[in-house]
Amino acid sequence: MIMKKLFLYILSFFILTGCSDEIPEHEPPLQARRAILAYLIANNNLDTLIDPNTQKEGGIQANLKWMYEGLATSKDSCTLIVYYKPNASKNDYIKEPEILLFATDGNGNINGMPALQGNDITLSNIVNVAHIYEAIPGIATDIDVMSANLQMMKNIIPAESYGIIFASHATSWMPALNTSISTFSFGQDGAQRNSINIPEFADVIETCFPGNLDFILFDACMMQTAEVCYELRKATHYCIASVMETPYAGYPYHRILTNLYKDDINFEQLCNDIIDFNKELNQWGTYAVVDCTQMDAFAAAIREEITSKASLLENLSLHAIQQYGVDQFSYFSFDVADLIRQLNEGILPDSFQQILNQTVLTKSCITNSNANPYGSVLRDEEKYCGIGMYIPDAVDNTRWNAYYRSAISWYQAVWGN
Repeated sequence: MIMKKLFLYILSFFILTGCSDEIPEHEPPLQARRAILAYLIANNNLDTLIDPNTQKEGGIQANLKWMYEGLATSKDSCTLIVYYKPNASKNDYIKEPEILLFATDGNGNINGMPALQGNDITLSNIVNVAHIYEAIPGIATDIDVMSANLQMMKNIIPAESYGIIFASHATSWMPALNTSISTFSFGQDGAQRNSINIPEFADVIETCFPGNLDFILFDACMMQTAEVCYELRKATHYCIASVMETPYAGYPYHRILTNLYKDDINFEQLCNDIIDFNKELNQWGTYAVVDCTQMDAFAAAIREEITSKASLLENLSLHAIQQYGVDQFSYFSFDVADLIRQLNEGILPDSFQQILNQTVLTKSCITNSNANPYGSVLRDEEKYCGIGMYIPDAVDNTRWNAYYRSAISWYQAVWGN
């Protein structure tokens, strides 16, 4: 393992050196305090420019295009660097894993040239104007490959702090299993459904970004759970994600990207912008921002509630609690506040409400969606607190439950003896 890591880092050095002729001689503009990285694992059915469900722009190719459009509107100098693992059979513009760099001077120029406008903003033109580096080869969800590529991206753009966008398929805390119920944990690289489990994912992030990762934004399904945020509590400050499956189109980066560069991100505006976009597409959505540094206190508050009301929990009907899964993922995650409310005769204790407010900073959702089947999951906005969690053995799945007890830190913090 050590030799493999050494090989990857040496390879990274030579790739950086070998790419030097591709970079213009002019100095890059003064960087904003925060640089944004995007780790886009599109080697799956998401590597499209048109959403097959709406026939409008959507998918990871469209997301890259929207990121460029958002960057072009920035009034500050800032940088975006994108790792892109394509589905070569679906992508006409990127055939191998690449790292694409875009830097704006805040005056309408990207990479030293006037930003593309109007009909010129095509994926082909965007890739042509990018500063391109050959990415570290290998499976994008492999621990060493992910670590090496993130480190390479940091080396290209040294910054005071970072934010990362992760896009692909995902299924939250559930272990990556290619069984009758296929789970991803995070990421799908290829037909073999290569994924990375959340504890290992958190270790990678914590190692690569020791103390300087402001946020992780998951453009992926089902990631705003207590299990995920607890694993990330030492890796990043904020987690921006959805507790539900997310629409195919992805996040509207052309509307939200500049907000992500602000020293004080307007999280409420961020969630509202995403929800407004989903409403325009007649889709569904739940989005929230969690302060991961509060997760120890959050876990302690939940543990106290369920311990003191163990007999009530034992007899509580799971059907009475708001849950967020559909079909094979039903009951993978229950609304945390609704669970505590059910244990307290329909009233959320003030003490718990206080810690909830410190943990879930903002949230926004759609409750009147007719999108089938996801639109019917949440009908009452009052039942949505922004974060969900699993209740052990809620699903009769031996592998899920064994993994939950043995590998997920949240289990020991809240449910363990």
